Amino acid sequence: MFAQGLTLVISSINRKLFRDFWYLRGQAFAIALVIAGGLASLVMSVSTLESLQLSQTSFYQRARFADVFASIKRAPDSLEARLRNLPGVNQLETRIVAPVRLRVAGFEQPISGKMISLPDSGHPLLNDLELFQGRTIRSDAPNEVVISEAFAEAHSLSPGDELSAIIDGRINSFTIVGTAVSPEYIVQTQPGTMIPDYQRYGIIWVNRRLLASAYGMSGAFNDLAMTLTPEANPKVIINLLDNALKPYGAFGAYDREDQISHQFLSSELDQLSVMATLLPTIFLGVAAFLFNIVISRIIALQREQIATLKAFGYGNYEIAWHYIKLVLMISTIGIAIGLLSGAYMGRGLSHLYSEYYRLPFLTYRLEWWLVAVAVIVSVTAA
Repeated sequence: MFAQGLTLVISSINRKLFRDFWYLRGQAFAIALVIAGGLASLVMSVSTLESLQLSQTSFYQRARFADVFASIKRAPDSLEARLRNLPGVNQLETRIVAPVRLRVAGFEQPISGKMISLPDSGHPLLNDLELFQGRTIRSDAPNEVVISEAFAEAHSLSPGDELSAIIDGRINSFTIVGTAVSPEYIVQTQPGTMIPDYQRYGIIWVNRRLLASAYGMSGAFNDLAMTLTPEANPKVIINLLDNALKPYGAFGAYDREDQISHQFLSSELDQLSVMATLLPTIFLGVAAFLFNIVISRIIALQREQIATLKAFGYGNYEIAWHYIKLVLMISTIGIAIGLLSGAYMGRGLSHLYSEYYRLPFLTYRLEWWLVAVAVIVSVTAA
């Protein structure tokens, strides 16, 4: 008899739980949406941030992104051996870089660009190219070029198309054989501007011998990149490099942290990190405030029912657990909506970043630990 009575009482309490939830359905759904908003922003921003950071790291490693960069007016190739022997230098590559005016059929506005030399292999030792279309240049075809993928897309260019460049006052015609992205130019901005304009500024990779002949740089270079050993101090290396290049019109060496494309991408990741902290805090703080108001109100209105439950032998713990379950029911709805919408928006945001930055290897990933953290944070706020 006691067991049957206890079962009946427990069943009644559970029915009361669903009645309370139904009575609060409007407020409960509103609170659940607030929780979902906080959870979705957390999952979206953190999962996208993780995916971008993983893609950035993978691309940098695969393409051997340089640690230090330097530009000069003109230095002989014989200087390269001396620079390689600087303490802390791991790999070093010299090249020729030159500004250029470009012409694209059907586009009448002026286009600026930067031509960067490639070795005969078609792949630089550092800051390698990740091809999106076509192939790299051949050493026996000096008029072949690879262009940046963003510039190609902005002008609907593809391998086989022609591109004109004004070099030393003369118009030169080139054949596009590939489109690519380099870790050095994930974001390509024209000097003196902060906003990328892919229609009016492009990066062109071309045979070194052709570029050297056109700009009087045979047997010389005007730009270099290097990677450092793990124990090297970048500031010390930069000072040594500046001193070595000073007689050749050095413009000042700088490390990866000051490289424009890396700065731009890192700034974007920092903004995502701030969003991952700020928005969820606001949403979940509001949810906690609303929970406090609603539960306090319902407890005040149900004092007689609470007294009846105590008369049936229930203590404060059992009654408190009843209202905690009500909170958990509302939270569960918010968590479910938040996780699904956060994953959906995160995948969409990652796709947008992939299109904008042309990052290779960008695959959206929703880690299990993020789901666990999101659930714990939401329940704690509730």
